[in-house]
Amino acid sequence: MKKGLIFLNGNAPSINELQGIDFRGKSVVCADGAYDYLKDYAIPDVLLGDFDSITEVPSGVTVKKFPVDKDYTDGHLAVLEMKALGVSEVEIYGAYGGRPDHEYANFALLALADSIGISAVIKGDYDIYFVTDQIKVSVEKNKTVSLLPYSDTAHIISTKGLKFCADNLTLNKLHLIGISNSAVEDEVCVNVGKGHVLLFVQRR
Repeated sequence: MKKGLIFLNGNAPSINELQGIDFRGKSVVCADGAYDYLKDYAIPDVLLGDFDSITEVPSGVTVKKFPVDKDYTDGHLAVLEMKALGVSEVEIYGAYGGRPDHEYANFALLALADSIGISAVIKGDYDIYFVTDQIKVSVEKNKTVSLLPYSDTAHIISTKGLKFCADNLTLNKLHLIGISNSAVEDEVCVNVGKGHVLLFVQRR
């Protein structure tokens, strides 16, 4: 299973987080200005975007430049690039922060990745997973865990490891009862029967 790392130009990961990332054997795709914080830790396999926010486009790196007036965000293009590289599992960094519409669009990258056969997670203070069936996630006890619908409605068959049971629970965008739960075990399990759910897991 080929793994990849995407770096976006939102809030940069902390120095400790960047130092803790295992880059070995993984495809690395960097979007535009994210190169400014990534360059001291890794050289990307592909640097792409319209380059409206990067300090300097480096030499010696595979560069894919797109027009500013393009149809897709740099994050969207980065996910598609991962598919072209044969990656099936991706971690996304730098998705938080910046403009709120950009942040919302970055969350949607999880659905895009799922639609083309890539399992993706957004990494940060809260890791975000796109759940369409079953998932098991390691978590520290007492950390916040939220379940929010990505589709108009979503039905959760069962959960395990949460303070407030969410078994047989239907979520919709007018009824966000799945927010602000917490972990009571070191693993949280969620089984979704219908629709799509975003699982937020507090890491710090």
